[in-house]
Amino acid sequence: MSSKELIESLRLGGEESVRVLRLEAEKEAAELQAAAAQKLADLRRQYADQLAAVCEEESRRALAEGAGRAREFRLAAEQTLADSLYSIARFSLRQLRDDQYPAVFEKLVKELPALPWKAVRVNAADVDLAKRFFPDAEITSVSHIAGGLEVTIEDGTIRVINTFEKRLERAWAELLPQMVGDVYREASD
Repeated sequence: MSSKELIESLRLGGEESVRVLRLEAEKEAAELQAAAAQKLADLRRQYADQLAAVCEEESRRALAEGAGRAREFRLAAEQTLADSLYSIARFSLRQLRDDQYPAVFEKLVKELPALPWKAVRVNAADVDLAKRFFPDAEITSVSHIAGGLEVTIEDGTIRVINTFEKRLERAWAELLPQMVGDVYREASD
């Protein structure tokens, strides 16, 4: 082989080698690019899933917090309503002092155990009634009693409160839910 042919053969071989190297490099670059694109897609999907999970958790937390605040507001409103209803009920106790009140007072006295009552506290309007039932007791008028009486034996060891206020206080746990239900029904109408 002549040197010209050798050079031509080397040139052709070099071109073929370059072409093969270029094809391999392009193939490897395409594979790397595909792998990078796949990795990028996987990362985007992973971060999208994480973002969705974080958003869902934040939404759940915000809803729970909102529900908690709504519950607190509702409880505060119900407590205010209960306090208002109790005040109205206590104020209304004075309306029970009608023409039938002396008979009611007598029934309250008869509910007391038979003891030597020495101190009796009543509404100022009930002093004469109390003197009839407790002639030997010290009768005191107090403004906080709408009706009924408080009695104490001489040494103070036994005291009975049989007033409208105490009866309301004892019955309040049963009355309040009914009253609140009535208020809600009226408000919804």
